[in-house]
Amino acid sequence: MNRLFFFDLFFIIFFGLFLILLISDFFLMLLGFVRNVMVDVYSYSVYSPVSYLYSFFIFFFLLMVCFLGFFSYSYCLLGMIEFTFIFSMISWLSTLFFFFSSEKFSVYLCKTGDFFFKSFVMSLIELVSEFSRPLALTVRLTVNVAVGHLIIDLLYYMLEFFFGNFFFWIFIMSIFMECFVFFIQSYIFSRLIYLYLNE
Repeated sequence: MNRLFFFDLFFIIFFGLFLILLISDFFLMLLGFVRNVMVDVYSYSVYSPVSYLYSFFIFFFLLMVCFLGFFSYSYCLLGMIEFTFIFSMISWLSTLFFFFSSEKFSVYLCKTGDFFFKSFVMSLIELVSEFSRPLALTVRLTVNVAVGHLIIDLLYYMLEFFFGNFFFWIFIMSIFMECFVFFIQSYIFSRLIYLYLNE
């Protein structure tokens, strides 16, 4: 009896270690796959590693915020305009300060060979375009996440009211649709920040 218990315990420990190694190897493989996909998506180059890393961080931060709000049965933080505005202001200001630190800013505003009036009007247009970016980032992210959340909730309550719990697989599909909205919106926001950094 004691031998059987010892071998059972040995087998459980051995099998547990095997599962831990298998799962950790799977997660490392999954992490490598995600990293390779993100390198392909953000078109990593040696000349702009900061923009790649910053966009990569923003993508995963936004995804984490979305899923934490979604799986805690709470309202997503990105659906609240205060959080999104502060986050987009911080992201935009970091790109603006990075842009100011380079010598491209004066070239960006005044092109050589243009007349004074054209340079003045184009400078005003560029400044309006530059300073409207945080508002555009805020509205785009907040509205898309909030509307996606409301549409999924409306679909859920409507189907539950009419059909009860009979169409449970439609509820699961709606959860996946909202997760897809989170991925798309996180990608769009981080890609826009990446493009702002590489201007």
